[in-house]
Amino acid sequence: MIVNRLINCLIKRRHSTNKLRFYTNSYQKQTDIDQSVNLQATFPSRTHTCGDLRSSHVNQRVVLSGWAQRIRKLSPELIFLPIRDSYGTTQLVYRSPSLADYTNLILQEKLSQLSTESVICVEGVVIQRSQDTINKNMPTGEIEVEIDKLHCLNPANTLPFLPSDKKLSSEEVRSKHRYIDLRRDTLQNNLRKRSLASWIIRDFLVDEGFVEVETPILFKSTPEGAREFIVPTRTKGLFYALTQSPQQYKQLLMVGGIDKYFQIAKCFRDEDLRADRQPEFTQIDLEMSFVKVDDIISLIEKMLVQVWKKVLGIDLTNKVPFQRMTFNEAMRKFGSDKPDTRYGMEIRDISSFISDLSVLSEYYVECLVIKNGITLLSNSEIESLKLLDTSEDSKAKCEFHKIKADKLNSWFFDSHLLKHSSNLYDSFTKELNIEVGDFVIMNKRKKNLTKSWTLLGRIRSQFITLLQLKGILDISPLEHNFLWIESFPLFTHNDDTGQLVKGQNYDLILNGVEIGGGSIRIHSPKLQYIIFNEILKACYLFNEEIKGFEHLINALGHGCPPHGGIAIGFDRLLTIMCETNSIKNVIAFPKTASGNDLTVFSPSEISKEKMKEYGIQLISDKN
Repeated sequence: MIVNRLINCLIKRRHSTNKLRFYTNSYQKQTDIDQSVNLQATFPSRTHTCGDLRSSHVNQRVVLSGWAQRIRKLSPELIFLPIRDSYGTTQLVYRSPSLADYTNLILQEKLSQLSTESVICVEGVVIQRSQDTINKNMPTGEIEVEIDKLHCLNPANTLPFLPSDKKLSSEEVRSKHRYIDLRRDTLQNNLRKRSLASWIIRDFLVDEGFVEVETPILFKSTPEGAREFIVPTRTKGLFYALTQSPQQYKQLLMVGGIDKYFQIAKCFRDEDLRADRQPEFTQIDLEMSFVKVDDIISLIEKMLVQVWKKVLGIDLTNKVPFQRMTFNEAMRKFGSDKPDTRYGMEIRDISSFISDLSVLSEYYVECLVIKNGITLLSNSEIESLKLLDTSEDSKAKCEFHKIKADKLNSWFFDSHLLKHSSNLYDSFTKELNIEVGDFVIMNKRKKNLTKSWTLLGRIRSQFITLLQLKGILDISPLEHNFLWIESFPLFTHNDDTGQLVKGQNYDLILNGVEIGGGSIRIHSPKLQYIIFNEILKACYLFNEEIKGFEHLINALGHGCPPHGGIAIGFDRLLTIMCETNSIKNVIAFPKTASGNDLTVFSPSEISKEKMKEYGIQLISDKN
């Protein structure tokens, strides 16, 4: 009855943008409705999925349901039709008897009219394929189903693309018809891995004594670094903001005595989008009371061992404990606070070879040797690496040297950085193993770093990318190198020392991608007040913004235990686990680079009446 009422309602909307069939008389309309409803009620329930059947099912009568694939009609009497569902594909076959009766003629007619990707239900008997027709690439390849009944549950119109197409359509087309794109095996497998990983994580954390708590999504505007999504209310001048993270709520839960909290949380940030960013994303969020850094790191490693084993079938036990490195060590060795450690090419400290001690008081001198770089890279590619040097510090010098046979002994003495160290040539070239054909890059940079990359770190990363694009370097996607980065600089003392203050924070890196981060929190209201009012205020916070944190400071003063936690980017984690290059491929309905959902056309305009209700007025760009 609900279906009938809905269809009747839609038919009356003659000016609808949908292309509804217009019925000239009520009898025709009612007949089509009755046929549709009767079909839904009469088709048989499936006995197996399209990935179930094996040789052990031969001679069994079965019912399968799914999507019709490309039909192969060898003759009117012999037709092959693969059927696909979420679990696999099974080959159907129709063989007409020598004397076809009315039922067979009807079945032939149905097959001839069947369009690809129509939703069908078939009945038939499982038969063994002949030895020469077995398809070893299909789990169901030893059998086929000889059908005698076919129910077309929903014929498909011409599709903009087929899920089985080897050459993918443009991203715009696939985004607009995401529901078709989701039928591809790759996306099906990714979403199943996501579901399984989510279940394993929940199961693991509950076993560890955690309580899953859903914190509010409607929060208030706070200066957390990224732009927020603002939600207007019908109360004039009052707005919500969608949470960028559950950070403040989970700290309040620690004050509330929830000793171990977690949730798989939706978060929202109005940022520029990249391959690893979406405006709404999911994170594995947890917090614990009375813990130290080692406790949190040990828990996460134990959890990831379980996820990798049960989702990917990979044992990470021999990688535990994961490698740990300080921020300063990572920047010295790799020039990045999220280094990919699957390949070597470490940056070397050459400060000991600098005779001019005045250079070393404020600066750090480093060297990157690209073995056989002159051969591996074209001149234009070498020039592209040089363009990465955008330093505006006139004292920070970067030098590029091609070690050619006729310059093997002279390049060192041409160097501005090494010009006072000529007596160290032999020891320098021996220690860095510099040979003909190498490309040597030296750089002088400031010692105290707060940025995520150094120049040599960017060059190292870009060089590896060039080698991969040229097919010279192949890094296995099955290699998973986890790394903890600790002791990040928080701020600098405002005195003559300029000493950096480091925090008890830690990031988890996987194959050069930051997949999580956390810290031991401040639980003292006095210390939190000082940081807000004397440090952050001096940097970027205003008085009214600091007042927005009064609830947190008050809570810390009502008996807050020491606590810490971490948030792991679930989408980024799955991107690596699924061996894909974009988090869009592990999200059911992602946004485009411009933040649009082309499937449902969001964001969209709202009516003037609704804008008035919420007190919203558009201002032209000219104003």
